[in-house]
Amino acid sequence: MVDLPITEDAAYLSVRDVAALFRISTKTVRRWIKSGELPATRLGRDWRIARSDLHALAQQRGNQAAAHVL
Repeated sequence: MVDLPITEDAAYLSVRDVAALFRISTKTVRRWIKSGELPATRLGRDWRIARSDLHALAQQRGNQAAAHVL
């Protein structure tokens, strides 16, 4: 699947987008989703994560780089 570029008006992001923002692996993002640490919505075979949920997680984890982009 080809992900679109991350824009500031995108309400939902893919697992790959989240991994790129946090500079982590997609496996870690999926683990966060599975554990309930990161709320996500299933869309077919893919997951979508709300930008607002990412912002909260970035602040909780102290990830300033991701929080700034979000």
